[in-house]
Amino acid sequence: MKRKFTITAVLISMAFMSFAQVCPNYFKRNNGNGTCGSGAEIQMYYSTCPSSVPLIDSIYVNGINTNLSIVNVDSSKCASKGYISYCISGDIPPAHTLKVFFKYGGAIAGGTTAICNVTDTVQEAGPMPVLLSKFDVQRQNNNTVTATWKTDQEINSDRFELQRSSNNSPFETVGTVLSQHSNSSIAQFYSFNDPNTLADVSFYRIKMIDKDNSFSFSVVKPVKGTSQASDFTIFPNPSTGNAKISITNASEPTKVMIFDNSGRVVKQTGFTNSNSVDINNLPRGVYFVKVIGERTGASSVKKFIVVNN
Repeated sequence: MKRKFTITAVLISMAFMSFAQVCPNYFKRNNGNGTCGSGAEIQMYYSTCPSSVPLIDSIYVNGINTNLSIVNVDSSKCASKGYISYCISGDIPPAHTLKVFFKYGGAIAGGTTAICNVTDTVQEAGPMPVLLSKFDVQRQNNNTVTATWKTDQEINSDRFELQRSSNNSPFETVGTVLSQHSNSSIAQFYSFNDPNTLADVSFYRIKMIDKDNSFSFSVVKPVKGTSQASDFTIFPNPSTGNAKISITNASEPTKVMIFDNSGRVVKQTGFTNSNSVDINNLPRGVYFVKVIGERTGASSVKKFIVVNN
């Protein structure tokens, strides 16, 4: 019995050693840069690459589940650069330490879960320079789009470049804002007004540049163009169930949705080869007709009433 207990204790000890070996040394995060395109990415760095690629089951920040979904895992850089890349749907909250639940299979950990407290501290380089916690863009009018962003941490930060793309064009810098404090651990707020009169949807991102000219990108944010939904008429209104919707100044493909008074879609159509569509055989009631530009998303709504025949 004593011999059996000794063997069991050795096996348990080996299991704990395995768990210690599979936890990453540190992580790096970015929202909108690297192999994940405009999506968020987290890179887990190892001194020795795991023999089996670990999957992330969940990530906790300050005890709260971030509810992020892993959409892709790439271990091709582990041998040469020491990290495994995880593409994530959603933004990674700024945090110095993440509690990560890894799922390991095969020879490592026997297909169980390892719980790792991983920090963003790199022994040689220190923590990540800029933690961007908020980024938003809003169209103010047909002439201006306002971008706002917030940082929770800045280390050796130099400047921010607001970049814009439209109609599949490359991103171009439309404005530069200097860092308010090169080194700060308190929240900093920034804004920039871009004179944007483009009719199509525009896409914005922030290039965060440090004093050594290293940089990273934010997530990409869309904003609607200046095109407004074309005006339309419903005639007759009220009607006995049959009417015609006529549109003017259509500058893009446009669809028509008809809702009943409870918000249920009862009919959906669009303008094809003409500037009008017919509405037929609707029962008595109050309806709402919504015309939506399929490219810009601009819309307008009008009430439509059907009375007894």
